[in-house]
Amino acid sequence: MSTSDQLLTQPVKESASPASDSVNLFTGLRLLIPFARFGWHSFAAAGILASLSSLALLGPFWAIYRAVDDVIAGVAERDSMYMYAALAAGFLVLQYALMAAAEWTSHRGAYATLEHLRLRIGERLGRVPLGFLTNRRTGEVQRTLIDDIERLELFLAHVIPDVVSALSTMLFMIAWLAIVDWQMALVSLVVVFVSIPILGVGMTRGSAKLTEYTRSMSRMNASVVEFVRAMPVVRTFNGTRRVFGETKAAIDDAAQYQAEWGREFLPTFTAFFVILTSPILTIVPLGLWLWHTGRIDTSTLLFYFIVGLGFTVPLLRVLSIMTQFAVLGLGARLVRELDDADVLPEVAVESRLNGATLEVRDVDFSYEDRGEASRQVLQGISFTAEPGTVTAVVGPSGAGKSTLARLIVRFWDVDKGAIRIGGVDIREMPIRQLMDQVAFVFQETFLFNDSVAANLRVAKPDATHEEIVEAAKAANAHEFVEGLPQGYDTLVGEAGDRLSGGERQRLAIARAILKDAPIVILDEATAYADPENEIALQGALDRLVQGRTVIIIAHRLTTVAGADQTLVLDEGQVVERGQHDDLIQRGGLYTEMWEAFTTASSMALTGGGEREHPAGRGAST
Repeated sequence: MSTSDQLLTQPVKESASPASDSVNLFTGLRLLIPFARFGWHSFAAAGILASLSSLALLGPFWAIYRAVDDVIAGVAERDSMYMYAALAAGFLVLQYALMAAAEWTSHRGAYATLEHLRLRIGERLGRVPLGFLTNRRTGEVQRTLIDDIERLELFLAHVIPDVVSALSTMLFMIAWLAIVDWQMALVSLVVVFVSIPILGVGMTRGSAKLTEYTRSMSRMNASVVEFVRAMPVVRTFNGTRRVFGETKAAIDDAAQYQAEWGREFLPTFTAFFVILTSPILTIVPLGLWLWHTGRIDTSTLLFYFIVGLGFTVPLLRVLSIMTQFAVLGLGARLVRELDDADVLPEVAVESRLNGATLEVRDVDFSYEDRGEASRQVLQGISFTAEPGTVTAVVGPSGAGKSTLARLIVRFWDVDKGAIRIGGVDIREMPIRQLMDQVAFVFQETFLFNDSVAANLRVAKPDATHEEIVEAAKAANAHEFVEGLPQGYDTLVGEAGDRLSGGERQRLAIARAILKDAPIVILDEATAYADPENEIALQGALDRLVQGRTVIIIAHRLTTVAGADQTLVLDEGQVVERGQHDDLIQRGGLYTEMWEAFTTASSMALTGGGEREHPAGRGAST
């Protein structure tokens, strides 16, 4: 890891107390600063250029002051006035040129940082337990990866040069005011001394509401994203009113917190703004009194009327920017959570495997829910699956079937026990080697917004066109792919939405066939298929599983009746195991599920009305 990577990945130390959830101006700045370390050369250069720009900004004020002083002294000449005007214009052009260079430099550093950060987080998310993502709403992760990271650009590209420029201008002006006359300098600073504590009170009161407001915005964004994505299902089941009601509640909640935050912050900020922008209230009367008593001359009085009345404007710019630190800091914290997410520990050297036998031994697993007690999902699970055999896993909804399948590919690590492939614990082999051993066909297939061929090459990037076609034929997908407008070059749309569910599933099977892994896991791969697609899918699955170690999460019991062994899960434990005929004869849970399934199938075929299933808990197998 490079030095810049180490700097950027240094964790931000925070207390574990509840108070650590709140972010104010100072904690926000502390959260933001580490992100400037990657491109610090650019940001340092931008700061220097911004400081020089601030110094050049004082040039026009100096030229105007000198011109007015000559006029008062009665020594003004046309040539000198032209010279002062030219100097003022030259300083102004120089100031803008230096500031443009500072902005250009900071933007280069900012965009390089964002690119580096997104790539590194993407790489890290490829190594975290997949449960880390599945336990989060899509909208929340999307907001962090897109919106919160993008907001860092505001801090990196704009805040750094703007704050440095404004602070430099302020310091240069205060120094200049003090050099000309220390008494008038103190008079000018009165508004600063009075207004800053008022702002501090307002920001302290506003910060208490900010955290809840930001959380409500996250909930609103996630709810809106889910509402839009679920629109086809919502409209099909006429659930628009109910689902939109939830989204509306999230929007109203965010609006309420925003209004409350504004009410807390607005009165004190208004008082601060009015006082800070009113140096005329002190400079004019006290300046005239000092001039009248002979303590300052006319030239000094005019200097403070020209320079002193506007010296607080840069401070307003600084504080206006700094008020955003809390909001930006909360976004930075969310980005940091992704960037610091714990990755699955893995070894670097590949293990020597002895075949493709899958062994699950005494496996326990529980979900660690945030803020809640652990929920035991699996307990004491043990079985062996040999190459060339099919192991079916069935059970009531929520029994832990899909969790068991996902543990085999290390979505999470087991709490107790071990899962072995070829005699090697999967935790003792690199993730890449594990993924090479297993092909996983999910119930819900995901396709990239790319061509059919590109989606299949995910399994084998160097696959030839002939290999892709052979895999598609084996998956009963070639015929419908050839019927697409551009064949294998046809774009499938976002998440494959230009294809039917059965077509997407057949492409997923083709992808698994192309991968040619020795172990295949099918997680209810035909659950949503219509009868026509189910026949095509079943034929594709028959080709996929030949000679492989196969684990099938069963949805329709008829599809696994011929399995070499069937595991019946209930409440996270294996309550029965054996082949179909043996399990039927035992009269246990599997029998109840089979009777419920066959009864439901008979009702569907005969068009019978709704009747209660013989076994309620077997109805959702």
